[in-house]
Amino acid sequence: MSFFVKYIYSGPLILGLLVLTGFLAGCDQGAPGKVATEMDPQPNFLILVADDLGYTDIGAYGSEIRTPNLDELAKNSVRFTNFHVLPMCAPTRSVLLSGVDNHIAGLGSMFDSSILEGVSGQTGYERYLHERVATLPELLGDSGYHTLMAGKWHLGASKGLWPIDRGFEQSFALLAGAGDHFSFLEGGYAENDVIAEFDAKDFYSTRTYTDKLIEFVNKNHGDGRPFFAYAAYTAPHWPLQVPDDYIDRYQGDYDEGFDALRGQRIERARDIGSIPDLDYSKSIEATGPAWEDLNPADKQHYARRMEIYSAMVENLDHHIGRLINHLESIGELENTVILFMSDNGAESDEMERNPVFSERVRRGNYNNDLKNLGTASSYMSYGAGWAQASSGPFLRFKNFVTEGGTRAPAFLYFAGQKSTTGRWDEQYLSVMDIAPTILQLASVELPGSSYRGREVSPMEGKSFAGVMRDDQDLIHGVDESFGVELHGARSLRRGDYKLVWEQPPVNSWWGYVIPESWYRWQLYDIANDPAEHDDISMQHPELVEELASLWEDYADAHGVVRGVRISNFERWQQPPVESLQ
Repeated sequence: MSFFVKYIYSGPLILGLLVLTGFLAGCDQGAPGKVATEMDPQPNFLILVADDLGYTDIGAYGSEIRTPNLDELAKNSVRFTNFHVLPMCAPTRSVLLSGVDNHIAGLGSMFDSSILEGVSGQTGYERYLHERVATLPELLGDSGYHTLMAGKWHLGASKGLWPIDRGFEQSFALLAGAGDHFSFLEGGYAENDVIAEFDAKDFYSTRTYTDKLIEFVNKNHGDGRPFFAYAAYTAPHWPLQVPDDYIDRYQGDYDEGFDALRGQRIERARDIGSIPDLDYSKSIEATGPAWEDLNPADKQHYARRMEIYSAMVENLDHHIGRLINHLESIGELENTVILFMSDNGAESDEMERNPVFSERVRRGNYNNDLKNLGTASSYMSYGAGWAQASSGPFLRFKNFVTEGGTRAPAFLYFAGQKSTTGRWDEQYLSVMDIAPTILQLASVELPGSSYRGREVSPMEGKSFAGVMRDDQDLIHGVDESFGVELHGARSLRRGDYKLVWEQPPVNSWWGYVIPESWYRWQLYDIANDPAEHDDISMQHPELVEELASLWEDYADAHGVVRGVRISNFERWQQPPVESLQ
């Protein structure tokens, strides 16, 4: 009996959950067919994923960055304030395309035993989108959809694991997790079933991905079949690089520093409704150097990094606008459902402090002098101070299971549904819910436990298609619990309460004091304290014990390896450099 079938049939918790959510219906029916029509004709779908975009990094969620195209889409969408992803990109993207937990999908970890202890050879930790799941493009392709992708894959770099092998009819994919935005990496991109080769002198990631997706849409336009398009952008992921005509658009805008920007973002976000109307005046557990402690040269360097980052976000918005305008020009926008989201919280890396990345900068002969930042010959990230500002009131950022690492900006647009235009939806939703939502809107059955002759895990997410009809019923019941684990960090949410276990982040330099809150369970009243400021675990030991037991049930049901730790953590604790210059 296979690993996941064993858990489905011998684990009463997961069996009860699957029965409760209705996903055992239709098991062993092979490829899905049509079900009762949700929309007629079948809509197109466009999923827009930004890479490492913080919660308040677009105007519609409180940013000063100019994002008119996304803001216009958001204004005409159902906007989510409580939408959750995984703390890192590849696990989130695996869940998005499969509708199951990241361990079931094969992304229990992004790293092997050279970095993490305890993951080598473990089921669920294969580090690619595994065959035990049926993917969204496979299911839609079986039901007549063209399935198109351009951008970051990061779900299997070996031949046989590319997008073309997991249901995408047309794809142009960065196989790795990141790369220079101006460099066409030799052997780093796959176009359909071959390594891509073309003249890359005019290559810029965001522009090129958009061009490719428009090309794929045009190739099939007019044949009467709908499309599913996945725009998997790599902006604003480091390295911070942007075309010359954008590079100085935010000059001088960030000279007041991290805390000033965070305060401004929080005020705007609260005014527009993207965060709860609460008091956020308490200081956060700040990470990284304080702005007032930096020397003038380092302040300039940090400010310039944020200027480049903002320019990258504005450039991303521009090219998303190009894509939307093209769909409108060919008459497809009115019948296209659009979902926008970020794949995790803002990235906090410090290139010059992280020993892995500082060595990459040295080997590549990159020039990170102030005047050269943002160009093709620079290689820089923007650091923990700006990442915390991008997260708004929420604690921490990418790599952490706190809200700053897992609460993402997200909204759902469909021109054919006007009743929900501009509404904020505050209920808990997850990236795991996307695949069931799209399948319902496409009138395609969910897969059972068998697909194309192989055993697969039934989808665990729930459709939130009802929000487009202004359905007021909650997608997830108040008594449902939601477990998370990645690289040893853990959380469990049920109702108003969230349990959190933090430990050192993987692949992210940490040269600061180890917080006292690490390596133990913390408890937060997340409804009234979404900033996770006040740990109430000491006041509610019984609740901590109850929720911790639920997390153990979640871990058992999903094959989570306990006790995962960074190998040789001491090597990541490098002393801060004296100056960035």
